[in-house]
Amino acid sequence: FFSRQRPREHSLRSQTICPPCAERIAAFTVTSSSSSSYQSMREVRVVELETQRGLAKQGEAGPKGSRTKGEVEHGTCFGLLARRHVIVSLCALCAFVCYADRVIISIAVITMAKEFEWDLILQGQILGAFFYGYVMSQIVGAHLAKVYGGKGVLNAAVAGWSLLTVLTPIVAKISLPALLLCRVLLGFSEGMSFPVTYHIFSQWVPKSESSRSVVSLNVGTCTGTVVAFVVSPWLIEQMGWESVFYFFGWTGILWCAVWQVYGADKEPPSPEAFNWKLFCELLRPSGLYSIYFCHFSWNMTLYISVMWLPTYLENAYNLDSKETWINSLPYLVMAPSAFGWGVVVDRYIAKSESTLWPRKVATLVGFVGGAIGLVSFSRQSNAHAAIFLLCATFCISALSLSGWEAAKLNALESSQAGMLQGVSNTIANFSGVVGVPLASYVKKVTDSWHAVWMMCAAIWVAAACVYAVGAQEGHGITNKKVVH
Repeated sequence: FFSRQRPREHSLRSQTICPPCAERIAAFTVTSSSSSSYQSMREVRVVELETQRGLAKQGEAGPKGSRTKGEVEHGTCFGLLARRHVIVSLCALCAFVCYADRVIISIAVITMAKEFEWDLILQGQILGAFFYGYVMSQIVGAHLAKVYGGKGVLNAAVAGWSLLTVLTPIVAKISLPALLLCRVLLGFSEGMSFPVTYHIFSQWVPKSESSRSVVSLNVGTCTGTVVAFVVSPWLIEQMGWESVFYFFGWTGILWCAVWQVYGADKEPPSPEAFNWKLFCELLRPSGLYSIYFCHFSWNMTLYISVMWLPTYLENAYNLDSKETWINSLPYLVMAPSAFGWGVVVDRYIAKSESTLWPRKVATLVGFVGGAIGLVSFSRQSNAHAAIFLLCATFCISALSLSGWEAAKLNALESSQAGMLQGVSNTIANFSGVVGVPLASYVKKVTDSWHAVWMMCAAIWVAAACVYAVGAQEGHGITNKKVVH
């Protein structure tokens, strides 16, 4: 009987609570051993409950808006979710807002082009202007998150791009240069979001949840794209193209209010000068370059599809304006697919001694399968068949995110994850600077959208080969702590 009771006592001591409370429970358990076993177990449970209430009261007794260390690290929200899950969920919502604000112009530009008389090349320049600012702020965001904390920097970034989204209709009517400048600044604000999010994840997310946490961001981006593609045509038809920017811009402001209440940094900021040693180390040839190339390749196809798919379906299939909602279906499929693949890969990695081969297989199957799907998609004779194949393409390709993308969380120490994501995102988002205008140029030269999608398929196959050959255990960095 006592052998069955002792594991219970051990579990109480091993709970993550403050040291004084742990001592109370341990002392009470020892002193109560002379009582009956059943009564002792009941009294220990009472002490345990009182301890939990005491921890809650400690948090309530603090200054308004303050949180104790125990609350920040191990607390729950609404008594239901672990705090890290709340943080991850809010970051996924941030990704939702980020992509919704980013892609609404790809819907609105069809109407705007008719009003302002923009040709296809000029439309490509307007859509691509966003990425000039986007690539400039990746490393800046990672550094600011480390110095000032991820919570405040992320809130400032979301507030900045949301206000610029609201201002877009106003500056568009002022002049074309004003619109281009607004798009560059909007890109600069959005560019900080993902490096800062990775900095936050590196503090909160355990290794066993890395794939699904990273993939949750992609779920957010996909869902944001879906909602933007579904809601934007209706808003444009009912209230004009300006309403799209007002609606999604104010949605971002609402997110900022929620994040200010529930967002948190697990570790204090560490004010210091920019870490040039780490920056140079991340640029030194190593296995990390296979991640950079995969990131570039993924973004190239994603940005081309997000920015040009509505125009492509209208030009190639004369898609009726009432059916533009089907633009959202590929991203609606990709969101749950990415999360499902993440859970599967995480479970396999938990049973495996190495993360390298599971990541390689996920990347190879995702990219090669996606490339085959893109080729088939570009050869369809009607819009509905094309969208069906694009849905299958994004479902398969989402598997690659549990490979090269999730590998970034554990490539370096947690304090360096934000900088790694900043460098990777900077390199990868040159695909937006180059790819979006390049797609319009290839279409004009070849007079065929098929050539554009074949180019995307070839890039994905190249990415699969590069990661299969170049990815290494530890990513080729001999010492994961590259800064001393």
